[in-house]
Formats: sequence, structure tokens, C-alpha cells
Amino acid sequence: MSFMKTLLKAGLSTDGYNLTAYRGSITAANIIGHQGNTYYFDPTNGSNNNNGKSPKHAVADIATGYGLLTAGQNDTLVYLAGTTSASITDTLDWAKAYTHLVGMGAPTEVGQRARIFNSGNSSASTPLLKVSASGCSFGNLYLFQGSAVATVGALEVTGGRNCFENVHIAGMGHATASAGVNAYSLKLNAAAENTFVGCTIGVDTIKRTAANKQLWLDGDCKRNIFKNCRFLSHAEVNTYTLVTFQDAGAADRFMEFENCKFYNFWANHGGTLLGAFTIPAGMTTNDILIHGNCTLYGILEWDSADRAGTWIGGPAPAAATSGIAVKPAT
Repeated sequence: MSFMKTLLKAGLSTDGYNLTAYRGSITAANIIGHQGNTYYFDPTNGSNNNNGKSPKHAVADIATGYGLLTAGQNDTLVYLAGTTSASITDTLDWAKAYTHLVGMGAPTEVGQRARIFNSGNSSASTPLLKVSASGCSFGNLYLFQGSAVATVGALEVTGGRNCFENVHIAGMGHATASAGVNAYSLKLNAAAENTFVGCTIGVDTIKRTAANKQLWLDGDCKRNIFKNCRFLSHAEVNTYTLVTFQDAGAADRFMEFENCKFYNFWANHGGTLLGAFTIPAGMTTNDILIHGNCTLYGILEWDSADRAGTWIGGPAPAAATSGIAVKPAT
């Protein structure tokens, strides 16, 4: 085995030009007909006077790094994690199709250190990151929206066929946002055929004081898939939910959840939520497919309104009790 292969097998990246290993995936330039360049940004040690073409020459902020990417050729921006977080003044609109963003740091599943925060307060009704492009990949990142604004979110996706792997999407990180009914962590707005793998959606550190959303679906979403994801909430009003379909036209075809965990924290185990999903009457063209080891913690059932279109898969499922975690007998 060559020295380079030994490094890659160990999960290490080189400090040469345009070669990065991330969770079994390799991004590299100068291969496959020269398609796809790799650029680096480092908010701790980088400088915007650099060209971004190697870790030693990383730029300092994500907006500058994004500006280096060219749509349609699978360019990759690598975030070198460190003691300083990346910041966004308002919304960064990721609008370049077939471009990718990867955090290079410890692949923890909550609060990753390749972190992107808001700088100050975002404008009302804006997300921290908006993905309007299609065919993009995002991995090993922490998106935290901590604005003191009641109508902001962490991530809005309007594009299709994007993949998010090991991304913590955390909205409502401030008491003002947690009191806003239109605050959210992740919003899918007319988004189709996106995949979320091993993602954490929501926070359990700030108590929600309004019926806002951790996952919000609107605008005829189709065929979005969540695998091995966790949904987090801290709510002490039992009618609040974690997943909200906005209206009867919010979704079409299917929404799939496989091996996902839905968790609500209630101080001192003082109560439980009635349901995980808010599904409006009249939504007859969407099916919610729940299978594998999907589990509810601190939540009584999937949909307290018992709408049609919710399907539980697995060995001998029982609609009223399938997936509900129970406390062991003392």
C-alpha cells in the first residue's frame, strides 16, 4: 500500500493541493478530466488575501470561499474547523448547482466544530443558509441560528436532489425566536428529492414558548428522505410538535423517515407531547412512511389527529404504540 493510500485509510487529509478525505469520500482536483476544484476556508487561520487552493492558503470566511466555486463542475469548499466559528451576517444563498460544502473536523453528531453562526441579528423571515441550488452535498457541519428575531430559521431548502450528511441544523437558539410561531430549524419549501443522513434537527437547550417548527414543510414538497436522523425539542406545552406540514398543499407523494429518533425534553419529566407531527385536514396526496427503528421519546404518538396517510412499517406494527419508547419498570 502506498503512503498516500495509508493516509487515506487512516482518515487523514493531505496538506497538498486539492485532496481531502471525509468519511470515506475523497474530493480531488486534477482527476476525471480536471472537473471539480477543491477550495479551503479557515476562519481561525485563513486570510482573504489567499487563493484558497490549499489548507495553507485558505481564505478566512465562507462567503469568500463560496465565491471561488463554479456552478456545474462539482467544486468543493472545505471548512477547516478550529477555535473560531464562521459567521454569516444574513442569509447565504447557496445557488450554484453541483457545488459542495464539507466540514473538516471531528465528525461528532451534535454541535460539530465546523460551525456556522449568525453575526448579529438576521433580517426577519430569513434563514441562516438557503439552498436554492440542486445536486449539492453538505457534510459534517453545524448551522446555528441564534438571532433575537422571531421569524428566522437555520436552513431553508428550495432546491432538489441535495444531500445533507451529519449536519446539525439548529434554529431557535434564542428566547425571542423560540417564542415566534414562524421560527424553525429546517424548512423544506417546494423542495423535492433531498436526502438527510445522520442529521440532527433542532435544539433542546432553549424552551419553545410557541408552536413553532423544527422541521417545516410547505409548497408541495415531494419524496424527501430522512435516514438515521434525530429531531430535538424542548417544549412544555403538550400540543407542540416537531414536524409541521403547513397546509393541505404542503407535500405530495411521500415523506420517508427511517431509523429516526424524535425527542422532546420536558423539565423534570413533567409531561409529554401529544404527537410528533402536525398534519392538516385535507392533505390527501401525501404519505408519511415511518419504518426501521423510528422511536418517540417524550411523545405519545406520531399524529394525535390520526390523519390518513401515516404508515408504520416494521415487524408486527401497531399504529397506536409502534415506536413509542417506554420507561423500564423499577
